[in-house]
Amino acid sequence: MKLDQLRAFIAVVESGSFRAAAEAIHKTQPSISAAVKALEAQYGIVLLDRESYRPTLTAEGKAFFKQSKKLLLQVNQLEHLGHHLAQGAQQQPLRLCISQMSLTEPIVSLLKAFESEHPQIAIELTTDHLNGVQEQLVKDQSEIAIGPSYGLDDRHVFVEVGKLDMTCVVHPDLLSGLQAGAQKVKQQALYSLPQILVSRSAEEQEHRFILPTGRRWHVNDFQAKKTLVQAGMGWARMPHYMIKDSLEEGRLVRMDVENFTSHSQFPLFMIRLRNQALSHEGNAFWNFVKTQLKSPSGED
Repeated sequence: MKLDQLRAFIAVVESGSFRAAAEAIHKTQPSISAAVKALEAQYGIVLLDRESYRPTLTAEGKAFFKQSKKLLLQVNQLEHLGHHLAQGAQQQPLRLCISQMSLTEPIVSLLKAFESEHPQIAIELTTDHLNGVQEQLVKDQSEIAIGPSYGLDDRHVFVEVGKLDMTCVVHPDLLSGLQAGAQKVKQQALYSLPQILVSRSAEEQEHRFILPTGRRWHVNDFQAKKTLVQAGMGWARMPHYMIKDSLEEGRLVRMDVENFTSHSQFPLFMIRLRNQALSHEGNAFWNFVKTQLKSPSGED
């Protein structure tokens, strides 16, 4: 059994075809097919059922695939360790991406505590929004991310690290007119007032909490979003910790919209790719956060 054979087998399973596997790991399709056949011949088992349109795992293939994934992950981790040891005292930066909405006080405290305990590890911190956080992992621009569950699937390992409260807000001078004597604002009353959204582009369709009809303004960050709402130029759902002072000082008020998720709470996660081994620095951060939280994870 060779590592190249395992990589070929795993690529076929994950990509769904021999052709896609060849493209994914930059091999020829005949070499992928030969590698899988060599594994089957070595152990005298059939790993893939090739009778259907796409190859599917047999019962033996499922068991073999699960162990193959674990072995390949360990190999990747060993390779990272070898590179790290070869570099001697030279440290690599820890590349983190944090969702813009997730810079809550507990998350910032975790970062500060890690930096205090590991002053020798430099942190390269970037922020993104919605699915952009997970895209940072896929593009290998970050190795660990912190954010909500946008885009999470079986490719990811994740640990819950906190909660985020979201609430609908508007300028106080607008609320009475929008409510029109009712307890909740009807959606139609908001159609002429822009809903302000943080987006990487005005065309993206990642938002879950938007009115089906009405004007929308797209901005690049939550500070711009907050500024516009406080100026009475729109309404928005905002992380509560960002607007707590504005609510207390009366610059913003909570708003309940009829048949709309005006207020909600959802978990925040520390995330990495399941098939990508962490660097020495990434492992240090991952284990530090898990130790600090002492909570169950989404890790197998």
